[in-house]
Amino acid sequence: MRRGTEGAEGGRAVGWTGGRWRRFVRVLRRVVGAPDYDLYLEHCRAAGHAPRLGEREYVAEFFEAKGKGVRCC
Repeated sequence: MRRGTEGAEGGRAVGWTGGRWRRFVRVLRRVVGAPDYDLYLEHCRAAGHAPRLGEREYVAEFFEAKGKGVRCC
């Protein structure tokens, strides 16, 4: 039996659906250093305040702030 699927017991295939796909994309964004607006929205909900930035503003601020860090070279 292939990994990631259930045979006759459950009758359903388990693969890249819903949560697994979103987690993969989130990890990939972190690896390449891309902004994650959905994670920002989750943070705002958890902190109990409305998001102050739209997606375009968030991405622009993310890349603007990214270039202002201390660099060794």
